[in-house]
Amino acid sequence: MRYLAALGNLWASARVRALLTLGIVLGLGTAGTLAAWSDSATATSGTFSIGTLDLRVDGTKELALPALALTGMLPGESVAAQLTAQNRGTIPLTYTMAASTPAGSAALAGYLQISVFPGGSASNATAGGMRTGSCTGTRLAQGTLSAGGSTPLVTTARPIAASTGSDPLCVVAQLTTGAPVAVQNQSVAAVRFAFSATAVGQS
Repeated sequence: MRYLAALGNLWASARVRALLTLGIVLGLGTAGTLAAWSDSATATSGTFSIGTLDLRVDGTKELALPALALTGMLPGESVAAQLTAQNRGTIPLTYTMAASTPAGSAALAGYLQISVFPGGSASNATAGGMRTGSCTGTRLAQGTLSAGGSTPLVTTARPIAASTGSDPLCVVAQLTTGAPVAVQNQSVAAVRFAFSATAVGQS
């Protein structure tokens, strides 16, 4: 009898321990399946695009300027013409300007003087047999050409606003009064005005 009672107590004790152990296991299992709180957020940028740098002269990249020419020149004679630097790009810019003559140009090139007047108007007249070109306004730059070389003219960068900005210029070309007899019958095929633009950061 005692043996059976002890066996029963042992069985009951083992069952209780098994249930307790099962309870612990079940408890841990339940804790492991609980969902954690979570959340998220996003941020979306605006559009990225590339601006354009588009410097033109009188609406074109290669301007022919036949008004700035004079044949049979005498020392002291000059001619004037107008042109306009324009910004047709989406980025503000600044520009500089230089004048050059083709390689192999005659020595006459070294006696041609170029003057630049911002915002000036050109006029040409003949008086006493001398042809004279002039520009209104204040002279910005002046330089003498060199045969087959380049002469800086507008060296302080000038700003032009984006898209519709413009900078009108008046140019005078003059044969200096000191031109020697040795340059008679010489000619310079062309004077090339080179405009160099640099983009300006936008605020």
